[in-house]
Amino acid sequence: MPVKYLKSTKLSYSCVAMVSKTMTTSSLNASKDNTSPVDPKTDDDDYTSSMSHLTIGAQIQELSKRLQNTTEELHQQVRDKHGALLQQATHAGRFDAALNTLTDDVQRVRATGHRLKNQVDTQYQLVENQTQVLGRLHEVSHLLRSAGTLLTLTAKLKSTKDVLRQAELHFELGQLIEDKELKDIEFIQEERAYVISSGQKIRNLTQMQLVTGLQERNQTQVVNALKIFMNFNTLEKSLENLLATFIADMEQSLKECFAGTDISVLNKADAMRSPTNSARNNSARGPGKAPQLTTTQNFRAKFWKSLHWLLYDELYESCTQIKLLKTSLEQINQFGYTSESSDQCIPQRFWQRVQQLLRKSFDECSQHVNQTLQEGLSKLLTSARGLEQRLHNEFQFDNELFAPLEVGYVSKCAANLKACLAGVELPGNETVDNFIRVATTELSAALIDSRLSTTIANVFIACGKELCTKLEAQIKLGADSKQVVDMPNLQQQQNTQLANVLYYYKDSVRRMLRDLQLQFEKTTGGASGTIARSLELADLLIGTILQQIMESIITTISIIILSMHREPGLNTDRLSTTGPSMYMKELQEFISRSWSHHIELFDDKELTSKCGQELAKRCIELFIHNLCILRPLSAAGRQRLKQDCQNMEQALKPLCPNLAELGKPSRLLRAMSLLIVQTPQELVKQTVGSDSLVPSYIVLLLLFGHAGAELQSPHTTANWSNERLIEWLDGHTAEREKLELISGALQRYRDNARRKNIQQYDEVYPMMVDYFEQALKAIA
Repeated sequence: MPVKYLKSTKLSYSCVAMVSKTMTTSSLNASKDNTSPVDPKTDDDDYTSSMSHLTIGAQIQELSKRLQNTTEELHQQVRDKHGALLQQATHAGRFDAALNTLTDDVQRVRATGHRLKNQVDTQYQLVENQTQVLGRLHEVSHLLRSAGTLLTLTAKLKSTKDVLRQAELHFELGQLIEDKELKDIEFIQEERAYVISSGQKIRNLTQMQLVTGLQERNQTQVVNALKIFMNFNTLEKSLENLLATFIADMEQSLKECFAGTDISVLNKADAMRSPTNSARNNSARGPGKAPQLTTTQNFRAKFWKSLHWLLYDELYESCTQIKLLKTSLEQINQFGYTSESSDQCIPQRFWQRVQQLLRKSFDECSQHVNQTLQEGLSKLLTSARGLEQRLHNEFQFDNELFAPLEVGYVSKCAANLKACLAGVELPGNETVDNFIRVATTELSAALIDSRLSTTIANVFIACGKELCTKLEAQIKLGADSKQVVDMPNLQQQQNTQLANVLYYYKDSVRRMLRDLQLQFEKTTGGASGTIARSLELADLLIGTILQQIMESIITTISIIILSMHREPGLNTDRLSTTGPSMYMKELQEFISRSWSHHIELFDDKELTSKCGQELAKRCIELFIHNLCILRPLSAAGRQRLKQDCQNMEQALKPLCPNLAELGKPSRLLRAMSLLIVQTPQELVKQTVGSDSLVPSYIVLLLLFGHAGAELQSPHTTANWSNERLIEWLDGHTAEREKLELISGALQRYRDNARRKNIQQYDEVYPMMVDYFEQALKAIA
């Protein structure tokens, strides 16, 4: 029978049993109730109870019927599965027999295992006991061998006089001496004590030999000492002690220096001083003794002398020894020794500690020492840079080391420079001389360091700007400072004086830079360039004073040249005079007088020369523009204008003695002396384009002068005056704009000719049109 079926069968029997129990309990209760006496007070309750009993009884009967059906069904299933249930029961019996057999086999295996374990444990215990005995024998043998080795090496050590060989023996004895088990053996205690004592003596002697070898530059002695320390495994510690000694000596020297003691004298006398004298001197300088009184000047003299000796001599000596130590370490690298302290690291560690000591000393020194360091920073940097050069820049100070001292030094320099300008409302040449003298001193002292020189240069530039600002405040501007028709007035004289002071300042600064040029070249050179560029402010102020005079001169020249249009005799058949025209005479006289009275008084000849060249170019431009629009002109008038072109060169001599320096304007003026007398046929042969000396619009304007009255000039067509045309030409520099103006005049003439039905154009018009088209193509 299947397991599932068996489980359901058990459940059914359980239900039946429970129902039967319930029915029995109910029957007993019912019989008990029937035998109890009747209480008349509970008739209603009995009626309700009887109804409930009837209902429950019906339910029990229904349940009993269903249980009976279930029982019958279970019996039927048992009958149907009778064969399968018998087969399963058979298999269950066989399985129980197999389990019993397996249990017997497991018991036999366990018994065998216990018997084997007892046999193995016995043999293992035997082997373990023998191994412990062998280990103790091995330890005793090792101790005996180590003791024998120690005794042998100790005997060699006693018989050896070579210190390096003794150090090698100590290297072999090192582990034996440190062996804790050998320390308890009595018969080698004496030898151990001898080895320890000998090692200590050798180390002390070697330390002295190392110091002596470094001081005497004996590399062989230094190398041997390092090898000995290497054999003792104390090289790192010995090098660290050596570095600490260097730093301690330097720290003591710094304290003596900051205390105002001349340590250079003390150290020179140390070698010649006897022990008695040395003790006496030390007792005189000991704590609790009254300090020697000294003045501030005497203290600073000793201070800087001592500090220079400390950096330039004592520190140099230490660095030289460190370099020798580094070389010696490189030589013993063949022994396979490698350490962080060897070779490159030793100089780096030493120099880092030196800079840390200096930085700490500068930060923690007393106030008067700090003030002395700040005010004399250039002396400190001189000693530091001198040490770097002496060491071939193998050791270099960090720039930030001296940065905290720069504030005080820069403040002192700024105070010295500002003192030259304090209380001065109108600086003069004496003020400039005093200012430059102080600036030269400060810059010369700061040139030892590029960073410091740049800082001081910036301070000088700021003070120079203050000087220029004071001069700028005195400059007079207005109509009175611009007049050029008379002798210079008081305002112009004052402006000229201010400009000359500015030039004197600028020239003095340039001379100062030339004197310092060799020293500037040793630094970055940035300070020199910065100072030179700062002079642009002085040039700007001088240019401001000159510019207002130049504008007045140009305005007057423009009026004089414009008067050529009213010059008589330009349209006559013969020359009225052989000399220059009236306007040219006036122009020559004005240029000569204004230049000599107003411009030549300025000392800045370089700037006045540039102004003269610009003024000459402007005069030539105004003259050519007025010359090319003159109408009407006769042949004699053209000859007069040709002479005026030549006279213009003479008139410009005060402005520019060598007109050839002007370049194209000078050549154009000479070309105009030839073009003014040429015929229209010769004029149109002029080349056009960028390679042409004479602009195309000039040639076209000259051709208008050869035409009849019907072909009006461009400004006449536009109903402009000559003055307005000149202003328009000055404001429009593009060739195309000028050609467009001329094109309008030609177009209007053509329209008028067609409207008036003129049969023949002016003979110049076709040539002008052809030349105009060529000019347009050239600029297209």
